[in-house]
Amino acid sequence: MSNKVKVKDVDTPTMRDEKVFHNIALVAMILLSIYCIIPFVLMLSTSFSSESALAQYGYSFWPREFSFAAYDYLWAKRVTIGRCYAMTILVTVVGTLANLVLTSLFAYPLSRQDFKARNVFAFILFFTVLFNGGLTASYIIWTSVFHVKNTIWALILPGSLMGAMNVLMVRNYFNANIPYSIIEAARLDGANDMRIYAKIMVPLSKPVMTTIGLFAALGYWNNWTNGLYYISDTKLYTIQVYLKKLMDNIAFLKSGDTAAESAALAFKTMPTEGARMAIAIVAILPILLVYPFIQKELVRGMVVGGVKG
Repeated sequence: MSNKVKVKDVDTPTMRDEKVFHNIALVAMILLSIYCIIPFVLMLSTSFSSESALAQYGYSFWPREFSFAAYDYLWAKRVTIGRCYAMTILVTVVGTLANLVLTSLFAYPLSRQDFKARNVFAFILFFTVLFNGGLTASYIIWTSVFHVKNTIWALILPGSLMGAMNVLMVRNYFNANIPYSIIEAARLDGANDMRIYAKIMVPLSKPVMTTIGLFAALGYWNNWTNGLYYISDTKLYTIQVYLKKLMDNIAFLKSGDTAAESAALAFKTMPTEGARMAIAIVAILPILLVYPFIQKELVRGMVVGGVKG
């Protein structure tokens, strides 16, 4: 006859503290998620609301009067919006790839222990974070020296091509996850630095590359300041610049002495509140569709890349 001894779960103070922390963190994340979702729901509801209902009741989380007029406007402007969309995709793809290449190329020598000048380059990198020439100096250099005004390079090069924090994140990932013995073995086999970088460092850095790539893609996709500063040719407008110009034009017509005379005629061809929200919905859809597929790699890259190496 065997005696069965029941072991009771011991609820120690440490375990209770962990449960309390997890519950508080869960509630905080739920509230934060709701806080982030509310603007999108409001924007989506506005895009399906009639202009008369918006004028009478204002914004609401559920349309008072359903209307597809905003999306009818998008369809009527499909050529212009489609061109802006194509330009946005082109700028995002080219800019993100260039950002990944330059960031990883800068981070690789900083992670090499046998690179004697890495402290010098690290100082230069930190110096750009602390000091910069300002907007006026940057504008003069990009327009007078590099002549990027009204070119696609004006949407790619200024301000977004490489970030110091991203370089440090990639360097930390290299140090923490790729043993230096692998690099030494590759050099003994006759591989040069570029081959090591292309065949070893980059393939083993998928998580952090995904993270940096998403950051860069979001920056390029949502960037309207470069278009505002350097672009006057409407054929080079991205979707964000197009939306910003529409909002500025409507604000201009609503103010000043000429508003009463010109608004009636101008608003017949310009988008309403619902149409502007519809354009914003269309602009953020690609990010919403891509993010679920790279979520795991994004989180892993941020966690591991943030470890000090």
